[in-house]
Amino acid sequence: MEKEEKRYFTSRIIENLDSQIRSLPPGAERNILFARKSIALARHSLISEAKRIIQDLRAINTAYEPRLSAWIMFAEGVVEHAATFDFARSRDRIIRAHLVGQAANDPALAGTAAAWLAYFDFVQGKYKDSRDYLEKAFAWSTLDDSEARSRATMVLGFAFYFIGDLTEAKRWLQNARSHAVRSGDIAMQNTILFNSVALQVSRLTLLDCTSTIDPAELKFAVMSSQSAGNLNTALGIINQPSMVPMQRAELYVIEGKWSSAIEVLNAHLDSLVEEGQSKWVPKFFAQRAWCKAKVHDMTGASTDISSALNTLDFCIDPDDLCVVHSRISSSARLIPDDELATKHDKLAKEYLDTLKDHQSIVKEYFTEIANNLNPE
Repeated sequence: MEKEEKRYFTSRIIENLDSQIRSLPPGAERNILFARKSIALARHSLISEAKRIIQDLRAINTAYEPRLSAWIMFAEGVVEHAATFDFARSRDRIIRAHLVGQAANDPALAGTAAAWLAYFDFVQGKYKDSRDYLEKAFAWSTLDDSEARSRATMVLGFAFYFIGDLTEAKRWLQNARSHAVRSGDIAMQNTILFNSVALQVSRLTLLDCTSTIDPAELKFAVMSSQSAGNLNTALGIINQPSMVPMQRAELYVIEGKWSSAIEVLNAHLDSLVEEGQSKWVPKFFAQRAWCKAKVHDMTGASTDISSALNTLDFCIDPDDLCVVHSRISSSARLIPDDELATKHDKLAKEYLDTLKDHQSIVKEYFTEIANNLNPE
């Protein structure tokens, strides 16, 4: 391997890997540690350094040793995710790493890869596949496999948030954070915090469309969002530059700060597609339409309604689709266009019913896993 690169931050998990690397002579186990380091670097947005390590490993691995090959594939999948947020390409590499890791009897690799696959499938609404990989993640990993356990318990937290069991959600997300803290994985702590806030904001946005919001819960979400943004900035995590401000924009919408929301949405909405965030584009167009209608820009509201409808195929989640149609309906009533408003109000209610069906499925699948586990 080439001489290690200069580091621009302090991360205990990378320091630990460096220490282990220095303690081993050249060979397979040392090379696997370099693969693990490339994964850690990628999750801190040090993509170039991570790719250089992978390139060196590929040059060394001329005999295609199974375990090292699998770790390289896994690293490539994580780097792809960190660099582009392309779930399909990342998942393809990681599923191959998971399968080879099982065949090569490498529990740490098989378990950690399974946890990543559970995460990918859950956020894409593939709940049965996510459940199956989550079971494998716990079966193949041990308490020492901090990333496997942290990511797996984070997915459990997602599931309980999704079904509205906030107590269990917070318990499992705290468990995920504890694993990350013990291993010094500050990047994973950042991931957990950001996603926890994203879940809060998503839930509050849906409530803003369909019910009422507790002001104390909104205040907590605003403070949490600010903390997540500060940590993200401090760590230099730059792979999704629009997501933190877009999260804040949604809170502006809930707070009724229409002009502030429009300003942020204007600055970042067009970047979402190139950042791999197409699925949220229709929702943000619909959110901006609502804000524009509230500031009496009816022409702008009509344009954004059209944009939301033209990009609707991107949107896959019933909660997001409920928000899209609800915001279109509310905007249309202000334009006014009662026919359009009635049509989309009906669609919003249909997707709310679909969401409840999905919540029942998730409750069945993931409660069973949680009941067989005790938070460590």
